[in-house]
Amino acid sequence: MTVEANKRFVEEFFGKLSNGDLDSAYDMLDDDVAWWSAGGENLAFSGTLTKAAFIQGVKSFDTIFSQAPKFTVNGIIAEGDRVAVELTGHAVLKDGRKYENLYHHVITIKNGKIIAAREYHDTLYAKIVLVEGQSSNSPV
Repeated sequence: MTVEANKRFVEEFFGKLSNGDLDSAYDMLDDDVAWWSAGGENLAFSGTLTKAAFIQGVKSFDTIFSQAPKFTVNGIIAEGDRVAVELTGHAVLKDGRKYENLYHHVITIKNGKIIAAREYHDTLYAKIVLVEGQSSNSPV
């Protein structure tokens, strides 16, 4: 795929996640994907996740959010098979509180599939709001 095609592919992936077209998004992941997310032991959706663990993590959003989180692409650059994308995530928790975080992903694509991802976000904000159930000023 070309650099421009890789950028469109990543935008399409996050669009599918945002629109709840989850099976189509999962099909864009390689069976051996390594999806790393910041957070350590403080966040369940952190560390290096397999495809199955990534899917299970996204499915668990139903227990946290009133609807699928929406991602807005703020910037995207690519070189070769790697795409760097800055996103804003917007969601509403089941208790009505807003959850808005900033994300940066570095995604590697091979043979039309995501083979690796590194996800960075405000982990303290995520811990305070998602784990501790408190309110906090959004980084957005």
